[in-house]
Amino acid sequence: MKIIVDRIEEDIAVVELENGSKANIPVALLGDATEGDAIVLSVEKKAVDTHSIFEKLRNKSKDT
Repeated sequence: MKIIVDRIEEDIAVVELENGSKANIPVALLGDATEGDAIVLSVEKKAVDTHSIFEKLRNKSKDT
């Protein structure tokens, strides 16, 4: 998705999305982009074995 950095307010960037709406995102996600820059934002979904993670947390809490 292409976005345009409209303005930066402290640690939040106001960006314009392709559909014309605006959104706030953390500046840390923009790298070195500045106001007026057009950037491509991508999101990658990664499968996570949540059952395994919760099991490890349960076992850890039993040990303490």
